[in-house]
Amino acid sequence: MRPARFEQILKSLLEQGGAAKGVETVKEAGHDRHPYGLVVTFPTGARALLQIVVTSADGDKFDQPEQIIEGDAPNPVEPVEPFDGGRVKLDLVDRHIAALVLNSGSKEVASAEAFSTREKPGAVRYGVKIAYHDTSRIYVYVVQALPAGRDWTRGADFDVPAAV
Repeated sequence: MRPARFEQILKSLLEQGGAAKGVETVKEAGHDRHPYGLVVTFPTGARALLQIVVTSADGDKFDQPEQIIEGDAPNPVEPVEPFDGGRVKLDLVDRHIAALVLNSGSKEVASAEAFSTREKPGAVRYGVKIAYHDTSRIYVYVVQALPAGRDWTRGADFDVPAAV
């Protein structure tokens, strides 16, 4: 899976998933720090900046057409809404994204894991790792999250509150 194609797939999943009020690519939103990503606006006015990073499939050559490999689609999971008590909770956001990907029925997807469900948290608390049958991996990192009415802060990447 290549990042540009995944960016459009995730944008569509989020738009159709019902929890987002608006979804823009980072380019559409005017962010230039990340080549691929999305800005998600929730009905509460809270926003999340998502960065998309890829580990290429074994032997992938970006000067060649992408080789799509399919396998069994993952089993569907219970949908997760990213809201709790009128606030957007970031541990529910990453689980929401993982559920959208797993429930998409894509035969390219092998698995998806929300960072917030890991036994041992890593350096990035909120995000999703998606493994594909072609051996590529996509990482969706929650870079920033803001309550309604706040603007993005330079240098505050990955210092994400638990809820906005």
